[in-house]
Amino acid sequence: MLELSNTDSIYNIADWIEYYILYKNKTLSKSKMRALLEDEDGIVKEEDIDSVFNEMTKRKKLYGDSSPFEVEGNSIRPKIKWKDNPELTMCLIFSIKGVNQKKGTNDGTKLFERLSREAIKVYLGGEAEVIGFPNKKNFRDQVKYLSEKMREEIGHRNPRPTDKDKGVDIIAWKPHGDMRPNQIVVLLQCGAGLNYSKKKSISIDAWHEFIHFSAKPVAGIMIPKIVSDEDWMSIRDDYNLIFDRIRIYKAVYNKPLSDKALKKQILDWCKVNLN
Repeated sequence: MLELSNTDSIYNIADWIEYYILYKNKTLSKSKMRALLEDEDGIVKEEDIDSVFNEMTKRKKLYGDSSPFEVEGNSIRPKIKWKDNPELTMCLIFSIKGVNQKKGTNDGTKLFERLSREAIKVYLGGEAEVIGFPNKKNFRDQVKYLSEKMREEIGHRNPRPTDKDKGVDIIAWKPHGDMRPNQIVVLLQCGAGLNYSKKKSISIDAWHEFIHFSAKPVAGIMIPKIVSDEDWMSIRDDYNLIFDRIRIYKAVYNKPLSDKALKKQILDWCKVNLN
């Protein structure tokens, strides 16, 4: 059972409540919510309880038909079991704990990248590749491989070892099916940690020199948290496409994953990180 360690905002508390409902698989009333939060953080104001409940109601609407919970009167009822939907559980763990980058352990970031790949493929109805997975090519070879697969011309800049990925974790594209270039291309960054806003931005210009895209790519970000209204505009200033937990989960909900091993690997990771 994860502890509520960050109570500096209603959004953080709502993340924990969303996790608690799914993990316990129990209906949570307003009065029970108050008791839980007081056990975790001491005295809780009535207006804070109302704000958290209102945030959960808003999230239910954003999730739409795929909502993992239902709001009924003054209670919130789970609609799914977390073990059946470990993709959402992993996102909630990142939202609450961040990334545990302890040497020798699986911090889950590669699993989140692979989940993000599934989400963007569904959204675009196209193709996507995680940089460095599953082929452990050096960056130069992977750029060549991607340009050939996308049928885009290789650029004039030959990547150096120091270039790394220029802020890109996933490349996604929507081919026309006629074996020609000139297609929608999205360069995505995955921000699984709590400080995703501090990540180095994507260099579109550098990637255009690596691969001569015939249609200019757009920059996107994948985030396991739900982006607040206050943060939405500032993130949109740096990224054309925002995929937060709502959009990731809606994309993969009840969809078969093309990465067949992923769901089981995410479930196993969650079992370790929920304790």
